[in-house]
Amino acid sequence: DKMALSVKLKIFFLVQALFSKVIKGSNIGTSNTISVGGSFQKDEKSNTNNIAIGPNDIVTVKNRHLVKADGTKFLLKGIAFPDPPPRPPYDHTYNAEAWIAILHQLRDLNLKYNAIRMYRMDPYTDYSEFFNEAARLGVYILVPLTSARGGGVIDRDKSPMKCYPRSTFEYGVTSLKNYLRYPNVIAGLLGNEVMNSPQSWPSAPCVKAYGRDLRSWMKQEVAKGTIERTLPLVYAAQNTGIGPMVGPAKAMQMTMDYLTCITDEEIWERRKERLVAAQRKASEAQVKQVESTADFEDDGGTAIDIFGINVESWCSSYDTYETNVDGTPGTYHELHEGLQGSSIPLIFSEMGCAHDLYDGDLDDGGLSPELENSEGPARNVGDRTWGQVPSVLNEMSDLWSGFFAYAYDGSPQFIMFEGGPWDGKHVLEPTADFYSFKEQLDMVDALPQNGSNDTIIYHHKIEDEELPPLCHVIEQEIRDLCGIEIKDFSHIPSRVREVPRW
Repeated sequence: DKMALSVKLKIFFLVQALFSKVIKGSNIGTSNTISVGGSFQKDEKSNTNNIAIGPNDIVTVKNRHLVKADGTKFLLKGIAFPDPPPRPPYDHTYNAEAWIAILHQLRDLNLKYNAIRMYRMDPYTDYSEFFNEAARLGVYILVPLTSARGGGVIDRDKSPMKCYPRSTFEYGVTSLKNYLRYPNVIAGLLGNEVMNSPQSWPSAPCVKAYGRDLRSWMKQEVAKGTIERTLPLVYAAQNTGIGPMVGPAKAMQMTMDYLTCITDEEIWERRKERLVAAQRKASEAQVKQVESTADFEDDGGTAIDIFGINVESWCSSYDTYETNVDGTPGTYHELHEGLQGSSIPLIFSEMGCAHDLYDGDLDDGGLSPELENSEGPARNVGDRTWGQVPSVLNEMSDLWSGFFAYAYDGSPQFIMFEGGPWDGKHVLEPTADFYSFKEQLDMVDALPQNGSNDTIIYHHKIEDEELPPLCHVIEQEIRDLCGIEIKDFSHIPSRVREVPRW
């Protein structure tokens, strides 16, 4: 049973930890990291899981997977970074030392993480010191391409012709110019929970038009040689239904389909013909690897490269991948099954249940001594055990490319560190909730031949390739199921031609 398995894994991990201490005591296994300038140097404190990121380590999207330049699949094992305190307008400074201190704290705590999600950044600020140190520590960064106020807002309360002004596009381009220079910037977030209710869904064309224009601008600049690469774009959706008739898994599928849908029927037909021909060729030749059919075609209006879901489920230590403690189907299993038709990588852009909603380990709501962590403070009621971590990195890794655990600091209902809110100067104290998360990553990493390691070579398989739907088809489905009328996003004029020259 699950409790017995958890205890066995903890014993396995304790043996591993003791062995690790013996190894460290003999000065074996210290890692090499590469400096920004390109020369190798010793870093005695670096986690052996952390390898410095350089230009050859850029992560790209290959159909439904994230892939590194050496051909290995990449799975995000991330954590949400805290927001710094607000700054006065036109203040483009930040406390680099304090931001870096959090990266070092996570490293010194031996957290086996490889990414952070940033929420509030200023595209006019020089973050080179922070980005470079993160790269040295082997940490990728998901950056925001919108803001909560000012010129970078997609206003979901306005009509489609007004919720995506020119200032938003200029904000996004300025962000890309700043962040694209760093090889560890893995993707840019062009919207977070914009369409999270029937009332806000009419703003969906603004998100799609924004993604369309940023993708178009990047392709144009790559062709001109002014930038060296395009940055994958992410949308983060709240895992909730649309009205009383559409549940969360179906709502996520429709949101993903809308943001990836193809407008031009001729493009869709050509891609369909190419995909069918490739499938026939693979079948006749009895081979699994063929060239992608999507690499040589106009994207036809696709707005995103990665679809993110902010999920707050798995709210009991008795929950499993397939079933919740109350016997209802498991949220993660439903999402995995419901999004099988994805044509792009999927991630949990936020992951973690609220503390107040997290049940105790025992029937009386108490805590089980068997689930105590091997290090850190004692657990309290509401501290999560993070049992979903191995499921995302194993059972779901055929479609899912990892997660960002929520959060270092922020809403008190989700924090993993205490003593906040973060003042932008001092690191916070790790809680038992953090140590439970850390031990889950440790145990997954220790298991032999697990699907979460970074040594699995990606091979394109034609059965992995899915064709996004036509836009008018998914728009009709949303209209029929939800009663929501969505304006044609192509009627929103492209902002690309309006952007000023460099």
